[in-house]
Amino acid sequence: MFLFKNIIKKRSGSFLQLLFLFLIIGSSSFIRAQLTQVDDFGENKGNLKMYYYQPKTLSDTTKVPLVLVLHGCTQSADKISDASGWNKLADSLHFVVVYPEQRMINNAGKCFNFFLGFKAKKDKGEVLSIKEMIDYSIKNFNVDSNYIYITGMSAGGAMTNALLNAYPETFKAGAILAAPSTVFDLDSSITHHYPKVAVIQGEDDLVVPPKNADEIVQQWVHKHQLDTNNSKLISNYMGIDVLYAQYFYDATEKLKIVLLKSKKVKHKLLITEGDAIHQGGRHDFHTDDVGFHSTYWIASFFDLTKSSIYIPKESN
Repeated sequence: MFLFKNIIKKRSGSFLQLLFLFLIIGSSSFIRAQLTQVDDFGENKGNLKMYYYQPKTLSDTTKVPLVLVLHGCTQSADKISDASGWNKLADSLHFVVVYPEQRMINNAGKCFNFFLGFKAKKDKGEVLSIKEMIDYSIKNFNVDSNYIYITGMSAGGAMTNALLNAYPETFKAGAILAAPSTVFDLDSSITHHYPKVAVIQGEDDLVVPPKNADEIVQQWVHKHQLDTNNSKLISNYMGIDVLYAQYFYDATEKLKIVLLKSKKVKHKLLITEGDAIHQGGRHDFHTDDVGFHSTYWIASFFDLTKSSIYIPKESN
């Protein structure tokens, strides 16, 4: 009798393990089914994959914005789309999302190679491949070339920074999350336009030290030729005690850079699960919840929502 019970117990444990594995695989397959892969989007010298999400409700005649979302190390297009909740916002706010994906043959950890100059400079390697994804989207998804945005987490954030530096006139705005700092060309005379930039960082991040966020901000302060005294520090940001922000303005009081830091947060993407438009994403190893959905905030920073994050410098 004991042996029989033991066999049942073992089989039950195996069944539960198989059921859990099935649910994980099934969930991943469903997420992947939401995304469509484009096999031929250009020369693709960086050897990346391209996935996109296009809401079914989009008009065939009205041009729409494009948001590129770059995953971090060990992630993938489907993982970042599920964790971040960008597809949900695309349905509500009517834009297309493109998810570049790294291949393990390029980097064993599936990190974008932001640290390799021959892959992370203008018209080179992975940077060029992502630029080709943008060009493909403009031609095939009725994208408005004046409203192109980019965001990324960790290595994806560093590659976001590389893209913003390589093609500043392509982007209206960008958001860089928990990203290593890489110094790019600081010559501010090469273009008449630089996108506005948000930098988001957890203060307890052990993977990417918080000083990296400060260095990225300084790069963009230099590019925008801003006076650092023309800034505003906001504690208890949006009523959340672990958040504080620093807004940097130009001479006309236009917001150009936001540095947003979160206390007691590690190397995580901040989300808040829920059905409301300002909520979304899904909890996993790469996310944390402090009551702040960074995806919706970034969309607001991009001016894609009706919720403005602008705060006048002289306001209390």
